[in-house]
Amino acid sequence: MTATFRLGFKNVLGSNWTLTRNRWPGRAVMLDREMNGPDGMRASAYFLVEVNQRPERRSLSAILPGWDVVRSPRGHNDVYSDPAVHRLVDWQEIALGTRTRQQRYVTIARYEHLASGVEWTGATTHLSSSVGTTVEKAQASRQVQGTRLAELCAEHDVDVLAGDINNIVVRDDTPRGILQAAGWVDWRAAVDVENVDHDVHHAIGRDNPRTGKHLDAIYLGPRVEALAGRVQVTEPDSSDHLGLVCTVQIRPRPPRPR
Repeated sequence: MTATFRLGFKNVLGSNWTLTRNRWPGRAVMLDREMNGPDGMRASAYFLVEVNQRPERRSLSAILPGWDVVRSPRGHNDVYSDPAVHRLVDWQEIALGTRTRQQRYVTIARYEHLASGVEWTGATTHLSSSVGTTVEKAQASRQVQGTRLAELCAEHDVDVLAGDINNIVVRDDTPRGILQAAGWVDWRAAVDVENVDHDVHHAIGRDNPRTGKHLDAIYLGPRVEALAGRVQVTEPDSSDHLGLVCTVQIRPRPPRPR
């Protein structure tokens, strides 16, 4: 029996321009519609990065009432799950390393999908940007972080990785290239993603346009089949990062050899 469910990813805060264009109370209303509206994300597990402040956490408690929350104390990479669909088994937050002053982390959470009994593991992260540092140092940090991220995902049998990668180029020294070389499948290569023309990273290798919306990604492990995916465009001003939604089917893990 396989576990079939929908997952979502969102950079909640986004870049600083969102603070001046739309204050948080207005964006919280947008985020609610983006998640729970008739055409919303409507996932049973959300990977949310840059949940940095108490107002955001309070709003999410109202948007997703009664949900289990994995709240990372250092990296602000949180995971919300519907307890009617998934049972939280355990979780941990691990440093990825850096070449800048700001450390980056990955949150890894393990669940049991209740309808099928299948255990699955998700990971979420926010890799280094060039804000407050040089492009060269940020690139060096992302190489360190991408390498460590691939190692940790293999070590912890991660099935789904969703994060703000802060990178668009697939190359041996970039996170996307490192993950691809480690066997991870970009969701856009696994399924036809709706609204993919809104994804500024679809043209891999091109520069990120000044008005680009996000640098986010979903990567799938070997047990995972993507059934459907879309870039969520119903509330584009809730953040300068558009939500990502993917319906996945995860096979049971094979028995461990005795």
